[in-house]
Amino acid sequence: MQSISTLRRLASIISDSVATMERVYASSNVPLPSLDEPFNPHDPAEALRQEPEVSNAVKNLMAAAAQISTTVCDPMRLAVNTSRAFHLSSCLLVTSNLNIAEILREAGPKGATAEDIAAQSRVNPDLIARILRLLATHHIFREVSPGVFANNRVSSTLDKGKSLSVLNSNQADRFIGSSGIAALVEQAADIGGKSGVYLADSALNADGVIPFKLAYRTEEDFFTWLHQAENSYNATRFGVAMQGTAETEPSDLIFQGFDWGLLPQNGTIVDVGGGIGHVSLTIAWKYPHLRVVMQDLARSIELSKGYWRDNFPEHISKQMVKFQVHDFFSPQPVKDAAVFLLRYVLHNWSDDQAKVILRHLRVAALPTTRLVILEKIVPFASVEDLEASRTKDISGAFRPSAEYPLLPNWGPATADLYLYDLTMHVLFGGVERTLEGFWDLLEPSGWKLVEVHHCAGSQLSHLVAIPV
Repeated sequence: MQSISTLRRLASIISDSVATMERVYASSNVPLPSLDEPFNPHDPAEALRQEPEVSNAVKNLMAAAAQISTTVCDPMRLAVNTSRAFHLSSCLLVTSNLNIAEILREAGPKGATAEDIAAQSRVNPDLIARILRLLATHHIFREVSPGVFANNRVSSTLDKGKSLSVLNSNQADRFIGSSGIAALVEQAADIGGKSGVYLADSALNADGVIPFKLAYRTEEDFFTWLHQAENSYNATRFGVAMQGTAETEPSDLIFQGFDWGLLPQNGTIVDVGGGIGHVSLTIAWKYPHLRVVMQDLARSIELSKGYWRDNFPEHISKQMVKFQVHDFFSPQPVKDAAVFLLRYVLHNWSDDQAKVILRHLRVAALPTTRLVILEKIVPFASVEDLEASRTKDISGAFRPSAEYPLLPNWGPATADLYLYDLTMHVLFGGVERTLEGFWDLLEPSGWKLVEVHHCAGSQLSHLVAIPV
């Protein structure tokens, strides 16, 4: 009877969550976005998904539906299917490489046959159909009739927003000016996927060689490899992909934690390892009294200059932004920072390497300098003993867990966080950390964690530390 009771509890969670979403959308007089229609980020219905009531209902729905499915399925079949899940990633990479989302956008809602798609991509039409059918079975793309495919809400996010003629005429710059989602998908499915295949080999390797180095037969770390001249396409794609990570988050996320408006006139934000600088540019756009120092390796800094010229040239002309080639494993040259900003930096590195970065920042910090870290904080999949945690007294550290019988971390509804964690490992030997993991990183590096801000509608958090 226990299993039946659990199913009914899960079904009740689904029913309650559906009722919540129906009520919110009805009161706003907008329909829930259709899975069969292309994604429209400007649709008012999409903004409702960021409302706490809706986002919580979505998490409960996803978690409960997945748990019901796993509870009732044949466990042997699930284990075998999971072992073959890499095909989804590979097929998604094919569709992005061949610009299939754009082909189908130009074809319109009636879709295009596999033969028509293949004629533009010079790939076997039967293989195209099989690839798209597997993805459509997982609700990515749509088979509108036998052998005829169209975009849906998920596949349309891969659209780079350019005509096929433009994409085909300039392969090197195909991602420039796009939302970054396609670049993020390709980066993860391509280099991440090829590296991930070597996870088991790496785990059994006595020398601890990370999967990326095994896959690409290199002794260099990912970023050194990426910035070699022959990898310029990969470097450009990676830069745009990092912009794409921001597209998956609420637009005001950078303002949901640390209060940038409290920084003094001409206060300097050092965007350490900031890529093209879309986050610091967003801050400077709202608070133009702040100076920005963009720091990264040479290739990224060149991309950053172009990005700022296109999006905030006034800050450049007023000499309020400086572009600085800098390796954060070397001493920090800026000695008057109001804030050192680290967004998606520490998770790229092991604890020992991350401590080197943090110690260089600590040496350069003033007593008033703040360290602001934007990263995901990994929750446990089990109930946590909060009273035993060393971080229990940190302002904002607590966050709620899911109701029983859901997993406390909402299970598959938050699976992207754990996928990120393994991606960090296979590419860089890095790690997504628990809150105590951040404490263990900061304390021996001369920083004290004093605030945590969990951002609404996101798994990203702001961690604020002061020098000690």
